[in-house]
Amino acid sequence: MASSRASGVCPLCRARNAKRACPAKGEAICAACCGSKRRVEIDCPEDCVYLTGVHAGAWDGRETERRRDSRRILLQAQGLSDAQGRLLFLTLLGLIGIRGRRSELDDAMALQAVVALRKTVETREKGLLYEHQAEDARAQALVHELLGLFEAKDEEGRPVKPPDQELLLALRALEAGLSASLREEGGTAFLDSAARIVGRTQGAPSALPKKPLIVEP
Repeated sequence: MASSRASGVCPLCRARNAKRACPAKGEAICAACCGSKRRVEIDCPEDCVYLTGVHAGAWDGRETERRRDSRRILLQAQGLSDAQGRLLFLTLLGLIGIRGRRSELDDAMALQAVVALRKTVETREKGLLYEHQAEDARAQALVHELLGLFEAKDEEGRPVKPPDQELLLALRALEAGLSASLREEGGTAFLDSAARIVGRTQGAPSALPKKPLIVEP
């Protein structure tokens, strides 16, 4: 049963007031986290009162929000090949998984990390090995987490990763989406939209990445 405490700071974002009793977490969380993280980072029971009615999840009865989320996220995939689109989606999936462990992650930090990673891949594609650094140390740590999404070994122990050219185009698309969203709203608007898109496609927290995400060339 959820805690009766309905005040104080939300334990998920540690920024907003906790006013909704969450049966999955056993304590109160804020309305924003309830709306954006349900069934994505929160394993909601089916009888939760916030899954129905005026609090219905994702886009139920909210065509404006559905179009906004699609514009923010799916628009970036236009013009990408299937492989590049999968890389974009898997990077979004990775960001949502990381966000579940790092409550401080917002659109600005994600953009810093994506820009640094994009510059590193661009340099590597030119035959030079140089790791570009993000200004924020937290964003730099995120760069290494994102790199880990694309690094693995095959059955014979050889390193495998997506082609830099494919990854570069996916990162540029993600950078464009984050930049546009920051100009429009800021905060975590892009990541919130990504969570709803990814959550609707994948369906549950079990879909979040636990292994490196590799797209075969």
